[in-house]
Amino acid sequence: MGKLEKKIALITGAGSGIGKASAKKFADEGALVVVQDFNKASAEEVSSSLSGSGHFALGGDVSNEQEMEDVFSEVEKRCERLDVLVNNAGVSGSPEGLGSITYDSFMRMLAVNMGGTFICTQAALPLMNSGGSIVNLSSIAGLAGWGPVHYASAKGAILGFTRASARELGGLGIRINAVAPGVVETPMTEDLDEALLAPLIMMSPLGRIGQADEIAAAILYLACDDSSFVTGQWISPNGGLVTI
Repeated sequence: MGKLEKKIALITGAGSGIGKASAKKFADEGALVVVQDFNKASAEEVSSSLSGSGHFALGGDVSNEQEMEDVFSEVEKRCERLDVLVNNAGVSGSPEGLGSITYDSFMRMLAVNMGGTFICTQAALPLMNSGGSIVNLSSIAGLAGWGPVHYASAKGAILGFTRASARELGGLGIRINAVAPGVVETPMTEDLDEALLAPLIMMSPLGRIGQADEIAAAILYLACDDSSFVTGQWISPNGGLVTI
């Protein structure tokens, strides 16, 4: 029996990268996966490639309350409940310095990364009456203050949200944790300058960047019953870049 046998899981931003790898791993472990992505065509492509049956794709912008209300209404209509939510959707933005970031750019970063996590978590609660697990995607930037200020701020906020929410949701039988990856090979990072990547690889005790499937394994652990006594915590698969 798979670790998520007969569980209903919704993964945002699952059209590529870590979300796509997580959708595949969840399906392989027996879950019915709702593949959600801003790009619905990408979500549909991923959904159709998964093992098992019953998976379906939904579009929508996670920072848009109405669009996410429609997404979770569709999940309720088709599945009646939700066991696992993975708040993976996010944007990284351009590597601007603090003096160059516009207010609109800063707020957009917060709206998608932190706002989307809040909107989807809140929308999921009525579907988790029997308990469940929520996994939020933060970043090494949120732990160590690396990267552009607006990105690190948004990802750091997710860690605070996770800890505070765990105190409130534990009594409802809902666990909520975070994964804070280091540098991972995904479409979001493929355009990074080699001059930026090279020193990070040299600093890593493992001497390489991570793969999406490795992060998906950490997400699976927090989503399934293997972590049944874990809430309000984070895991940071970062190759040793942050060792404190």
